[in-house]
Amino acid sequence: MWLIALSILVLGGLFLIYIIYSKLPDISQLENPKYEYASTAYDINMKELAKIFKYNRTWVTFEQIPEHTVNALIATEDIRFYNHNGIDLRGTMRAFLYLGKKGGASTISQQLAKLFYTEKSDIFIIRLYQKLQEWVLAIELERRYTKQEIIAMYLNKFDFWYNSHGIEAAAHTYFGKPQSRLTPDESAVLIGMLKNPYMFNPKLNPSNAGKRRNVVLGQMKKYGFIDENTHAKLTSSEFRLKTFNPATHFTGTAPYFRAELIKWLQELLTKKEYRKPDGSMYNPFVDGLKIYTTIDLDYQLKAEEAVRAHMRNLQASYDRLWTGRDPWTFEAEGDMLKIRNASLNAQIRSSERFTTLRNTIMSSLIDSIQMEFPDSRLQDVDIQRLIKGNKNKDYFNDLIDNNIATNSQVRFYKSILSSSFWPQIVERQRLLNAIVKKTFNTRVNMKVFDYDGGEKTVMMTPLDSIKYHRSRLQTGVLAIDPKKGYIKAWVGGIDYKYFKYDHIRSLRQVGSTFKPFIYTTAIFNQGFSPCHKILDQQYSITPGESNFGLMETWSPSNSTGKFTHSYISLKDGLLHSVNSLSVYLMKELGSVDIVRDLVEKFGISKNLIPRSPSICLGSADISVMDMTAAYAVFANEGVYNEPIFVTRIEDKNGKIIYQATQDQRRVLSEDYNYVMVDMLIHAGERADAQLVSQAGGKTGTTNNYRDGWFMGITPEVVVGVWTGGEDQWIRFLSIEQGQGSVMARPVFINFIKSLESDRTINYNPNARFSPPKDGMKIVIDCDEYDKTSGQKG
Repeated sequence: MWLIALSILVLGGLFLIYIIYSKLPDISQLENPKYEYASTAYDINMKELAKIFKYNRTWVTFEQIPEHTVNALIATEDIRFYNHNGIDLRGTMRAFLYLGKKGGASTISQQLAKLFYTEKSDIFIIRLYQKLQEWVLAIELERRYTKQEIIAMYLNKFDFWYNSHGIEAAAHTYFGKPQSRLTPDESAVLIGMLKNPYMFNPKLNPSNAGKRRNVVLGQMKKYGFIDENTHAKLTSSEFRLKTFNPATHFTGTAPYFRAELIKWLQELLTKKEYRKPDGSMYNPFVDGLKIYTTIDLDYQLKAEEAVRAHMRNLQASYDRLWTGRDPWTFEAEGDMLKIRNASLNAQIRSSERFTTLRNTIMSSLIDSIQMEFPDSRLQDVDIQRLIKGNKNKDYFNDLIDNNIATNSQVRFYKSILSSSFWPQIVERQRLLNAIVKKTFNTRVNMKVFDYDGGEKTVMMTPLDSIKYHRSRLQTGVLAIDPKKGYIKAWVGGIDYKYFKYDHIRSLRQVGSTFKPFIYTTAIFNQGFSPCHKILDQQYSITPGESNFGLMETWSPSNSTGKFTHSYISLKDGLLHSVNSLSVYLMKELGSVDIVRDLVEKFGISKNLIPRSPSICLGSADISVMDMTAAYAVFANEGVYNEPIFVTRIEDKNGKIIYQATQDQRRVLSEDYNYVMVDMLIHAGERADAQLVSQAGGKTGTTNNYRDGWFMGITPEVVVGVWTGGEDQWIRFLSIEQGQGSVMARPVFINFIKSLESDRTINYNPNARFSPPKDGMKIVIDCDEYDKTSGQKG
């Protein structure tokens, strides 16, 4: 027996000589082994906000690892670890003699080598070759690293499953705590997983995990790391996994913001000034960056709660209103009906269910076509174009003229139409259409979004599920610190799992929330007092008048359809959103450009503002981001701060690679600005009356009640709220239900109330807007103004 063993060792030694000179990692790879580190984003108070990762790994040093974790590792995996140079000859001999039945021969160093440099094969000869490679690599690792560094490297590298790479991530996933706070029995569970992370996984196989935990604790007792009493205490209870929090990019708090953050990072890190010293780009998924954001998790959680509570109630009102009605056919005829049907069809064809059906029916034919036309593309949109082009020969020219398709694409389309493939495409497409129609109109069990529990299982046709989800009202809510321009809360929708589209940057018609900019322009340029009175009557702007460039007369009415023919102050006009006053001010200004120029100073691109006097009633499409940043000017004494959500980025070693800079400029003098603050407080009196905070704001409602807005300001935070449907026909049917004060303002009120009620967070409800120290040039006390102005009404 000993002779056989000796022979095997000699042969192994000879084979090792060959291995040493074969293709192994070079010295630089051994000295700089590749790790993939998760990047971590922190909120403004240094609380962990998100992990960004390909592999969720956070590096810990040996000194940070608890002694009992190290002892568990040594006792279970390599008791002679401190006495060998990478190869445990005694353990190797035992493994050969007993064929591994009395324990394996791999040292911790060998296991580390395997994690870095070899992938286990099931073929015996190849596995033997790999084993010998691991021997050589283990020796090389021992030459270059201390024993402590090898332990840290091993525990940082191991994949504990469920996106838990390394012991720090595993501790958070399975025990909800950092690894430095693991108890001895918890450490034993994780060390036990090193043998087989599936078989001894505490989530998948808790019984096995408990038994393996006891084996590890038994080894610790055997080698004197714990005494009999401790062993008995730790193994006496049945193992139960009490916490399980696998890390993902987009579950939990602020999912829309995290998606935006990743997109922003990927764009930022392509720039040369933010690259690594060697010129390569940082990768936020693997480079362990530290990202310091302006988000305040306390604000974020309260914003999400306010959104969910209000949108649940708003959705219930919408559902009651539309019971027995179909938004896709309601009051729709001709082109509008075609538009709605086309939208619904597009939703069907973008679904996973449709893609699966199409691949099943069309993929073999498409493969054959691509064999003959290697550079061709034959997606669903291409087939639809072929069908239209076959009916109308001018269709392809229109595609080229409108830059929808290239000349090469059109040549391919024409080649297909004249080939033997076209009849086959028509037949397959006919079959696909029939199966899709049947499938999408057959009731099945499926999961849909629900405010209670996030989702529910219902019996529903796939077509009805599309209509159901498109009928969920959406929202975008942004909170900004006006003094710094820091974004403190970002809610891009009602549920990221089901609705990925973020409404913070989407362009929506703003309605009357734009009117304060008209008033600002008039007050700034004309010197109007907010107490100045204007006759509420219909005003018209005619062709050739001033610089408006109209082709026909424009005579808008009030939202009520009536005029009082009485005098109304600008302050009350803004409060009641009287259209006639805004039209009057626009006529007085004599140009749209003067408004567009001022608005651009507020951070809103003038390219978004139409050259039409209708902007005075809010015809422009602007994002929640831009509107909130613009209103923050009023709350910041007339100074604009570019909104930011990242202050700095560090690499994994703490070196700063990005430091935020902001565009800051004065837009309004303090006195003109305070006039607008006073008017907004008056306009937002219904919100202000319900709060301890001093608050102002403006509601906005668009045509057919499609969009509801509220822009709210306090000295501490400015909040923009938009609500509405993904499609223009998802709407309320009356001003009573569809106005901004109903659709959007409650989110602002509830959010501010929740901030006021929580004294543990950084919010001062007693803060107040301060008038200019040098006094006001414009009279804002209407009683005083009435006495001195001589105006009637």
